[in-house]
Amino acid sequence: MTKKSGLRQGMQIAFRLGTELTVATIIGGLMGYAVDNLFETKPWGLIVGVIFGVVAGCLGVYRVAMKMNIEEED
Repeated sequence: MTKKSGLRQGMQIAFRLGTELTVATIIGGLMGYAVDNLFETKPWGLIVGVIFGVVAGCLGVYRVAMKMNIEEED
């Protein structure tokens, strides 16, 4: 493996993990915003939605990282 391909692979992994976390946070925020509009509970739905989104994103990143770690060991 050359340095160039190692750098490229590292960038791909970082982009994938960053995207996972970002998308989960945005989806959680949008769902919280929808709950706020539905029940008129501003800003609590948004706050809870973003928190749940961040937690879900972290869990997704952890799962992907562990899967990549297992694949690397094999």
